[in-house]
Amino acid sequence: MNPILIVRNFFQSYFYSSWKQAKGKEEMVLILFLSISSIINYLLCETIYFIPLYSADQLYTPLFVKDWMRGEGILHWYLPPSPYFFPDIGCMAILYWVFPFLYLPTIYGVVQMVFLQLGLYMVLSSKVSKEKTIQFLIWFQTLFTVFSLLGASLGDKPLPLVHFLSNAHHSTGFFFSLFLVSLYYQFQSNENPTSSFPKQPEYDHKTKINRSFIFSKMFLPKQVSKFLFLFGFSLLYISDRFSFCIGIFCLVIIKYSEMDSKDWKMLIRKKSIFSFLFIPLYFIIMELILYSLKTKLQIPNSFGILLGSLQTKTFGEITFLTIHYVYDFSKLLVYENRSLLGLLFVFVFFFRRFPHQLKRMILLLIPILLFLLVVVGRFTYLHPYPIRYLFPLWFLGLLGVSWGLAKKRNPIPLPILPVSLLLWILIFSFFPNPRKEVQTFYQSITRQEVSYDLEKPIRFWTEGKQTPTPVQDDGKPYRWITGAFHTP
Repeated sequence: MNPILIVRNFFQSYFYSSWKQAKGKEEMVLILFLSISSIINYLLCETIYFIPLYSADQLYTPLFVKDWMRGEGILHWYLPPSPYFFPDIGCMAILYWVFPFLYLPTIYGVVQMVFLQLGLYMVLSSKVSKEKTIQFLIWFQTLFTVFSLLGASLGDKPLPLVHFLSNAHHSTGFFFSLFLVSLYYQFQSNENPTSSFPKQPEYDHKTKINRSFIFSKMFLPKQVSKFLFLFGFSLLYISDRFSFCIGIFCLVIIKYSEMDSKDWKMLIRKKSIFSFLFIPLYFIIMELILYSLKTKLQIPNSFGILLGSLQTKTFGEITFLTIHYVYDFSKLLVYENRSLLGLLFVFVFFFRRFPHQLKRMILLLIPILLFLLVVVGRFTYLHPYPIRYLFPLWFLGLLGVSWGLAKKRNPIPLPILPVSLLLWILIFSFFPNPRKEVQTFYQSITRQEVSYDLEKPIRFWTEGKQTPTPVQDDGKPYRWITGAFHTP
């Protein structure tokens, strides 16, 4: 007989019998997966993603929390237009009391990925089997690791997937918006138990829906759940209106994607008057709250900057600048982010296997995100390459590809997949760790006046012992997103 065939049959039978014995222990497999993936993500944060995670922009949140927790106040801070009050600063404040200050960006990235994976597990395990859900998570972590390594190998600037691990760059707000949308979708599924996901034979969908529905009726009445959604989106609006917009669009897509013409007519008849009154009132209240925060905490007015920029330009100039901005952005994508081009190719190849709601979400988000990209990047804050505004596309695309790989007809046996993750730990253990070198460099700078990109790292790596003043090229104080000035 063919020896290769004998070996293959032996391993297939071995892993099949091992998995049969492990049935009912998916929770232990989940804990094992989260432990291994956390180690992988920790090593990624300390090697490939270390420099971007510990850059001046990323250190805003831990330094802000440090001043807040040590009683130094926050009124001296010049905050960004999206202050990330929630959930970024809230999560960082909790981590501040548990972990060493100099490791906060790394720990934040690891914890963020754990919460993201747990959220995906909770959503998918209510629709498909736990085995398929864990396979999906392992594929998701594997793809994230592979393309992270590819981006570092090709020298991409910036590394496009760093936002999975970063804070204060719209990623956490986007994840929180998806969390709210997922909760709403779960509640809607409980009231109307239909699913776009195929059911697994071993999964009793009706029993699970009924239990969840009874529990929600007993402990989470409909009015309370609606209040929690409204409260969560209100926090998101005050923290980051970009993430708020994306969450609202995803919510609308999920809620109305399966409605027929009769449902639309019923909706228009019952809720049109209420919507016309509630929605404008809601935005007025949110803007009043945000306006009061802006005046007290020196938060820039994004709409004011945008209107001021558009008023000085004609319609022809706006059109010309928009077309050329998208063209220049595309060129930078080709020359600076080749790993992202490979990722986009994989997305297109697997797109037909995506769940239909995910397809609709991606197709509708493409023009919306491009619009926000132009409005914010070209006419508000003049970012030369604001790739972070397209981050939802990379995230949803990775979800779709992971789903396609986990749902293929002849899946890789589950015990093999955690072993493959262990190999990544071995690989990244040999990668250079720049922590000591970076810390020594910034601690050696003793100048009192430095540029913006040096001020936060010096303040961070010396844990506040050195407090340099950021200055512009002309020597004037640089007051953009900094807490260096204790007198406004």
